[in-house]
Amino acid sequence: MLSVYFPMRQIVPILTSVFLLNVAFITVPISNINAQTLSAKASANQKYKNLVQVLPCPTDRRTYGDYKDYGYWSGGSWCGQQGVAGNWVWAYPNWYVWSHKSTTKENSSDLLKPASVQGKYSTLLQVLNCPSDRGSYGRFKDYGYWSGGAWCGQQGVAGNWVWAYPNWYVWKYQN
Repeated sequence: MLSVYFPMRQIVPILTSVFLLNVAFITVPISNINAQTLSAKASANQKYKNLVQVLPCPTDRRTYGDYKDYGYWSGGSWCGQQGVAGNWVWAYPNWYVWSHKSTTKENSSDLLKPASVQGKYSTLLQVLNCPSDRGSYGRFKDYGYWSGGAWCGQQGVAGNWVWAYPNWYVWKYQN
């Protein structure tokens, strides 16, 4: 929690005291990306903050290569999904949509530290947006390993689960 036909385009945390990726619309497996790579590249080196959507679209590589900071787009149908308005960054194989431009540069190595339990976990697999879990888990919970399954109307993968309101972060490795 994050391949469209943008008719007018050719083209897709940051952090408060507890870093929160605000992925609002889609659950996306994020394969083989560590926290540092995700935060730096996908946010255009901290140019943007408040991730609101991740859209997988590996076929856009033909058009955009491995990386493109597309900038603001008002949203619409893209790659068989509904893209939201925001600042779109393409980092193969996903589009990352951010709600705001950053006013300050954050240290990219610090961006996902809270969600990775200060580096306890690595290789982010999935982000699931589930703000309704705040009542049960508060603002933060290192839940540990779970084999995955249906959660909050989505399908969660097996891995090490960390709750940092409003998202669940699922990590492949415990370091």
